[in-house]
Amino acid sequence: MSVATYEVRHAEGPIPLSGDAADDAWLRANAAHLDQFSWGESGPDTAVRALHDGEALYLQFLADDDRIHADVTELNGPTFEDSSVEFFATPGPAGGTRYLNFEANCCGTFKLGWQEPRWRERGVGRDLVPPGLADEITVETSEPGPTRDPRPDDDGWWLAARIPESTLRSLTGREVTVGSGAVWRGNFYRSGVPDERKATWSPLPLSTPEYHSPEFFGWVEFE
Repeated sequence: MSVATYEVRHAEGPIPLSGDAADDAWLRANAAHLDQFSWGESGPDTAVRALHDGEALYLQFLADDDRIHADVTELNGPTFEDSSVEFFATPGPAGGTRYLNFEANCCGTFKLGWQEPRWRERGVGRDLVPPGLADEITVETSEPGPTRDPRPDDDGWWLAARIPESTLRSLTGREVTVGSGAVWRGNFYRSGVPDERKATWSPLPLSTPEYHSPEFFGWVEFE
């Protein structure tokens, strides 16, 4: 099985946190589609773009959705139950088993963890971003929130985030690099939909959905 590879391109100048894929900055980004439906044949389209400016990682998700919903409003809550997107990553090609777990719902409430793959079984091995550090992360979405009920005219939403390198270093206690030459392992996910509509960027050859599977992460390379 081939391993997916995504290049996070470097952008000069301001990077807007918007859903405008035609903006000059986002036009430079590679578009990756979450088109691996390991538990069904199809689902809503989700496109992700990523950029960096040497100081922070920028993410933009464009998500088709005919049932936009969000109930979670607390930091580090179960946002995966809402209309949501996720980015898991090991910030470096080797060295340790921990990975970052960023999940955000359509209204911008998010979770950011630094954890071991089997932390739930062991009951230890997971650190969640505290409120002070969380304030350094900026998330903008098309949905004003703080919650969202489905509407008959629902067709999609967008989310954009800025995650500073310094914040990741403080959370992980590691010299995380968001800049040219960095190589991570990672995967992008679509959540808050039935299992048969869940989608990933890098394939997950598992019988049931288990996003906490870093052994199937693809390569994320920084220009």
